[in-house]
Amino acid sequence: MNTEKFRQLMYALTKHAARDSFIDFIEGWGLTWEDYKEIREYLKETYGVETYV
Repeated sequence: MNTEKFRQLMYALTKHAARDSFIDFIEGWGLTWEDYKEIREYLKETYGVETYV
């Protein structure tokens, strides 16, 4: 997998989702802020991917 392309995609997706309310966005998908922080850490540790939020 091309991690640079993956990083760009995740950054763009989270940036787009944060335009109005990122919390509303993740809650709409059934996630809590704590869930998202775990996912964000996993992406960073496993793939070196950082998100916008």
